[in-house]
Amino acid sequence: MPEEYSPRMNHDSAAYWRGVSAKTLLLAHCKSCDHWIHPPRACCPACWSDDIEHRSPSGQGTLYSYTVQAGPGGRPLILGWVELVEQQRLLLVAPLVDIAPDAIKIGAKLHLDWLPFQNTFVPTFRQENAQ
Repeated sequence: MPEEYSPRMNHDSAAYWRGVSAKTLLLAHCKSCDHWIHPPRACCPACWSDDIEHRSPSGQGTLYSYTVQAGPGGRPLILGWVELVEQQRLLLVAPLVDIAPDAIKIGAKLHLDWLPFQNTFVPTFRQENAQ
């Protein structure tokens, strides 16, 4: 990650970033049709309503896809596309922690965790059986 990180915040994403700074995952949610929306946007892609609120999902999900990149000090950085249990294809991209690249399995059960970074936090995911 860069030495100085400042998220690009706008009207639609401000609640998400405020939640991240407080170690709370807040995702947009349509009050009209009960559809979760991520990345955040001004209207629901399912019903086009602009009656949007922000809720905390359970933080439970399954690994949908991933990529392994060179991270700091040459250590592997694993970025996962995690499908949250609240809705099919509700995907959150986040680092996977405490797992070796050769131990990753698509469909693995994951749970949300937080990693301190500068003056904020980064949402990460761990395997459910990992401590």
